[in-house]
Amino acid sequence: MVSFKVYYEANITNADVLKHEIINLLKTHSRDKPNLEPGGAIYNWFTNSLMKWLTGPSDINDVEDLVGLDPHTFRPDLGEPEWMAKDDVVDFNETGNWPKMDHIIDYFNSLSDHDREKIVKKPYEQVDAEVAQWDKELAEQEKSENKLKEGTDYEVLYKDGDYTWVKLSSKEAYKCEGESMGHCVGGYDPDSENNTIISLWDKKGEPHVTIEVRNYNNGDSQEIVQIKGKQNAAPAEKYKDIAAKFVRNWMEDPEYNEIPEEPDRVVVGDGGNIGMISYDNWQGGSGPGRHYFFPDSKLWETIHKKEILPLQKDKIRSNKKAIHRDPGYGKYINGNLNLAYMYLKEIPKELKVGAVEGDLNLQNNLLTSLKNGPKEVEGDVYAGGNSIETLEGGPEIVTGDYKIAYNKLKNLKGIAKEIGGDLHIEGNPLESLDGAQDTVVLGKVYVGGWPIPDRFEPRPEPAPERGLHGDHRGTIRSAAPDFLRPDKIRDAFKAPAQGRMGLVYLPPRAQY
Repeated sequence: MVSFKVYYEANITNADVLKHEIINLLKTHSRDKPNLEPGGAIYNWFTNSLMKWLTGPSDINDVEDLVGLDPHTFRPDLGEPEWMAKDDVVDFNETGNWPKMDHIIDYFNSLSDHDREKIVKKPYEQVDAEVAQWDKELAEQEKSENKLKEGTDYEVLYKDGDYTWVKLSSKEAYKCEGESMGHCVGGYDPDSENNTIISLWDKKGEPHVTIEVRNYNNGDSQEIVQIKGKQNAAPAEKYKDIAAKFVRNWMEDPEYNEIPEEPDRVVVGDGGNIGMISYDNWQGGSGPGRHYFFPDSKLWETIHKKEILPLQKDKIRSNKKAIHRDPGYGKYINGNLNLAYMYLKEIPKELKVGAVEGDLNLQNNLLTSLKNGPKEVEGDVYAGGNSIETLEGGPEIVTGDYKIAYNKLKNLKGIAKEIGGDLHIEGNPLESLDGAQDTVVLGKVYVGGWPIPDRFEPRPEPAPERGLHGDHRGTIRSAAPDFLRPDKIRDAFKAPAQGRMGLVYLPPRAQY
């Protein structure tokens, strides 16, 4: 397994950006969780102790359990100093396993005020071990039949097949929810008029999804701010559809949706956990900011028509001006083709060219395929965060990295034949590596991202030969499927002439 280490802060070229993102995380969660004020114990631990660990001598797989890092590409033409040419220099790529950080915050808030003040100087390794012990204690609690009383501890909202949606109403109900789900709802105040906690229970009364609703204007306006599964992760795959159905019905309640374009119920957090799409510029709810929508809803259709389509047309028009024509070469773009965050369902036909002589950026659209893509990309391909089901019709040659993580690929049919950099296929529901047999990857192959189980269990000992990313900390994270064993990955791809490709296993994630 190929890996690298981060030895000191200078080895993260943009450590200041990493710290800024952590501060933003704390600021965002301050709406939902207590004790996150600047200068407080939790804030200081994240911005000092955690940053010290992230920028210290930590193995890359441990670091990437929390934040995303990419090997740095040295650019002397931009005046970068010589130390950035070292093999162990990395870039923070502005993505991270925030659910785990969210879970650490919950652990801190489970402590007494006195104990919480002691965390400031605790190193990350100690806190990580304490969180693991906390998880173990939650897992070992006796799973007895639900003793909560309807009408006193909870109110039944409605049943959906074998499941029941309930609104929690007592301190005991909040405590049971927090212990069963492994998050901090047990510390919430059930008497607060500002928050409502809704839970999905199975026939045994055990919870699987927790939804937090924030109330405004005496309840006349409401926002869903959290949609969580176990340990602050996204709901397990089997519960996503039923959670999405509940949220859709909640949003479309005619009492709150008299004017569809001006709803009094909106989703501002965790919508991506159940397949909603996010939009950052809409003026809704308590003000402008990120909101989540179902792509087939009337509200999204209105926003798409008024705001998204004009943006798409302008950007397509601008990119068309960059297309060059050469009689012997065909159409090409002498530079980057940036179509990120355009909410495109397909790559525009008007921008179909033979080659892009820079990067191709397709991140965070609604693409299901790479149809109409260029045949050759001389830079990197960024196509993560879509719903891509097939690579057929996409680039055949990628000189740089090929990043197609967190899509809906079940196989690799249609993948580029030549990849000069790294290949990122983590976070796809792969069933096989079919299609890789004619592909040469000169860099590393990044795999991982299989779902976290909807249960608490002690982790087994590490089993690298099976691709298990696990150790003594936390809960089990699912072994890699058999076809993703390191030897089988290497055998699946065409071997590069100069030797074996590198492999990097990333930690499992809660969602694809």
